Amino acid sequence: MRSELLPATEAGRLFVELADKHAAEFAERAQSHDRAGTFPFENFEDMKKSGFLAGAVPRECGGLGLESLYDLMVGMSRLARGDASTAIAANMHIGGTNNVLRFRRRAELAGDQRTVTLVDGLLRQVAAGDILMSFPNSEAGTDLTSPLTEAMAVTGGYCVTGRKIFGTVSPAAHLFFPTVRIRNGDGSYMTATAMVSRDCPGLEVKDNWDALGMRASGSNDVVFTNCFVPSDRLFGLRDNYGQVGRGFPDVALNVNAPLNATFLGIAEAARELAVKATGQQKGPSRRMLRDRIPIQELVAQIELDVSVARAMTDRLGRLADAFQQRFACEEPSVDDVNDIMKEVQCMKYVVTRKAVEVVDRAMTVCGGAAYMSKHPLTRLYRDARAGAFMQPYAPYEALEFIGKVALGLEPKLDR
Repeated sequence: MRSELLPATEAGRLFVELADKHAAEFAERAQSHDRAGTFPFENFEDMKKSGFLAGAVPRECGGLGLESLYDLMVGMSRLARGDASTAIAANMHIGGTNNVLRFRRRAELAGDQRTVTLVDGLLRQVAAGDILMSFPNSEAGTDLTSPLTEAMAVTGGYCVTGRKIFGTVSPAAHLFFPTVRIRNGDGSYMTATAMVSRDCPGLEVKDNWDALGMRASGSNDVVFTNCFVPSDRLFGLRDNYGQVGRGFPDVALNVNAPLNATFLGIAEAARELAVKATGQQKGPSRRMLRDRIPIQELVAQIELDVSVARAMTDRLGRLADAFQQRFACEEPSVDDVNDIMKEVQCMKYVVTRKAVEVVDRAMTVCGGAAYMSKHPLTRLYRDARAGAFMQPYAPYEALEFIGKVALGLEPKLDR
C-alpha cells in the first residue's frame, strides 16, 4: 500500500517489520481460530520468540526500546491486517507495558527504589518471554472511571475482590493488573492498579468468551475473590474516582489509542480484498469488475474512508507522542487531560465507524462469496463491529464528552 502509515523511529521500524511478518503468518490461522473460538497460543509463542511482545521494553532490559506511541499504533494496525483478535490481545500486553513504564518513571521521581527494582525485574521477564500481562479494566454496570472491584486494606497489603469482563489475553496471561477502588475513611474512594499473579489463591479465569467477533482474543471474565496483594504490588493510587482525571490518559494513550488503530488495520485488509476481487471476470460480457463504473465508485468510497481513518490515526499518534513528552515528569492539568481525551474519542469514533463502512462496501464489491463463512470478509465484518464497544465510552457517550469539552463545559456525562 503506497500511502500506508510508516513508523517514525528505528525501533518503530523494527516493530512494524515484525508486525508485517506476523500478520502474514497469523492470517493463515485466523479463520480456524475464529470459527472455533479458540485462543491462538501458537501466535503468542511466535511473538515471544521474535521479541515483538517486548517491543515497548527498554533496550537496557532486553526489549526493542519502542517509545513512540505513533509507531505502536502503526504496528498494531499492521498486525490487525492478518488477525485482529491477536492484535487486540497483543496490544493489551504491549500497551500495558507502557503503563508499567509510567509507574516506574513516577516511582523513580519519588525516590521509590523498591518499585523501580520490582518493575525492572518484571520488564526483563517480559523481554525474556517469561511473562505475559493482562490489564482487565471493564466491569458490568459501570465504566472505567468507577471500578467496583475493591482492594480492602489488610496487614501487609490488600485483598482484592471483584469481577472483570473483557479480560483480553487472559487464557495465556501470567500477571493481571486490574483497576481497583480503595475506600477512604469518609466513604469516598481512590483508584489504583493492582498486580495479581495467575497462581494467586482466589483468582479465576472463566472460559466464557463467546462473542460475535474478535472470537480468538481470549477476552474472558476474570474473577478475584479475596486475592492478597502485597503493598508494593499496588500502583498509581489517585483521587479521581468517578471522573476523567489525572492518570486517565495513561490508559487512553498507551492502551486504547493503539487498540483503536487495529480497526484501521481491519479496514486496510478489507480494502485489499475488495481491490483483489475486481480482477475477476463476471457477467455475459466477461468484463473484469474493475472496468465497471459502479465498482470503481465503490472502490473510490473505500479509498476515501481508509484515507480518513489513516489521517485520524496519524493525527492522534502525533498528538499522543507530544503529550507523553510534555508530561513525562509532571502531571497534566485537568484541561490538558480533557483535551487529549477528546482527541482519543474523536479518533475512535471515526476510525471504528469507517472500518465498518469499508468492510460493508468491500462485501458489496466481492458479491455473494463474501457472505459465505469461509470468506475472510465475514470475519472482518464481525471483528469491525467490536470497535463501538471498546472502552472508554459508547458512541453516544463519546459524542456527549466531545461536545462538552469543545464547548468548554465540565465533561460529566449524563448517567
